[in-house]
Amino acid sequence: MSQIETPLTAILISVCLTLFTYSVVNGNAERIEKEASDKALAEQMVLDAKRDSSIAARSLDVTIRHDNDPETYTRSIALFASSSYDPERDTVEYYWEQFSGNNVAEIKDSREESVLNFVAEAGNYGFKLTVTDNYGESCADTHWVNVAPEPNTCPVVIIKN
Repeated sequence: MSQIETPLTAILISVCLTLFTYSVVNGNAERIEKEASDKALAEQMVLDAKRDSSIAARSLDVTIRHDNDPETYTRSIALFASSSYDPERDTVEYYWEQFSGNNVAEIKDSREESVLNFVAEAGNYGFKLTVTDNYGESCADTHWVNVAPEPNTCPVVIIKN
């Protein structure tokens, strides 16, 4: 019997070592893959947070004021670009462009002004400002204006006997 037991023991030991090695290697591979996936997810969350922060910095959220007059459903908005400048102190011109939302007709009168004034209904509006110096060099940025409708709550109903 020892002639059969010795080869069988050797085979069993080899199989056990192979299985153990496979489970360790496979477990490490899964752990490494999970760590890489977790790291990628964390990096994406950081990028999303930066993007959201950047968008928040480039947007204006306003609400139409409740004024007891249901006929008023607009809000006057002013966007200021007067802090824009040219590093060489060249003269600059401003070009406002609306790329999203209901058309705001007044924008046509403000194309070369540093301030954009318009009246908006509830909705989302996207604007692009291009600043150009007298050498023709231009830079642009976008800004969002989100206008919420006039808030109104239901009247309080009280019934008495």
